Amino acid sequence: MERSDLQREILRSKKYRGVDASVVQRICSDKAARYTKKAEALKAAKNELHIIHESFLHHQCHQNALALLSALPPGCCAQQMETAVLQLMRLHTSTQERLAEIYAIYSFIGRHIAADSTVMDIGCGFNPFSLPLLHERPKSYYAYDINTETIRVLNTFFAKIGAPQYKAKIVDVIPETPQTTIDVVLMLKLFPLLQQQKKGRGFELLSALRFRKAIVSFPLRSMSGKRKGMEAFYASAFEDGLPSALQIIERRSFLSESFYVIARQEGDSAHPIDI
Repeated sequence: MERSDLQREILRSKKYRGVDASVVQRICSDKAARYTKKAEALKAAKNELHIIHESFLHHQCHQNALALLSALPPGCCAQQMETAVLQLMRLHTSTQERLAEIYAIYSFIGRHIAADSTVMDIGCGFNPFSLPLLHERPKSYYAYDINTETIRVLNTFFAKIGAPQYKAKIVDVIPETPQTTIDVVLMLKLFPLLQQQKKGRGFELLSALRFRKAIVSFPLRSMSGKRKGMEAFYASAFEDGLPSALQIIERRSFLSESFYVIARQEGDSAHPIDI
């Protein structure tokens, strides 16, 4: 099975045009090596792309996001901005699921983000639109995703709020580990998607990143809204598998999402933090 055949087939579909080509290539290479029949490899590749990407995006979400941002007047007031970001967050399944408890969730997250801090949001989706909801905006914000349209929309948003020090860019953390030293790493609902693509990658990435704190969250409901014992399943898998160099310093559950705040054990000389 040729990877290039699969990749051409995938990229013909409008569904996947926003996915960075290197991500499509990686997934197609994996499926081409696993399946001898093209139809089976193609189905598996599309299924994985659906799980990690397409299932979260509402119809024309990027076009609608750009329209909402374009409608925001220069120097708009805090109330206008808040109304806009809530509308923006409705356009992506992951952030839409937080809306019922939006202020409580971002109050919790905001307690760990100070005005002089640096934040890395991995697999960010539309989460950076929540920045106006935090108690304080961080000094620096790095938003990483695998969708080129998401990156374009987020950089438009950062320009709109007058934050040239905030940057969004394509980063695929399956083969790549960001090396920047950070105060707070956000991995919101990302862990299961990492494990889906490469078993153990979630723990591997957490161990390799350089941070003071990491906030890791898990969904508690399926896309259809059913709980299905997800909280107990993810809690057991995550807490039992967490490397000994990392410790849970706080845990908080909301209706649709559970959060862990992680720090390094004192004396973890393999990952000194020198911010």
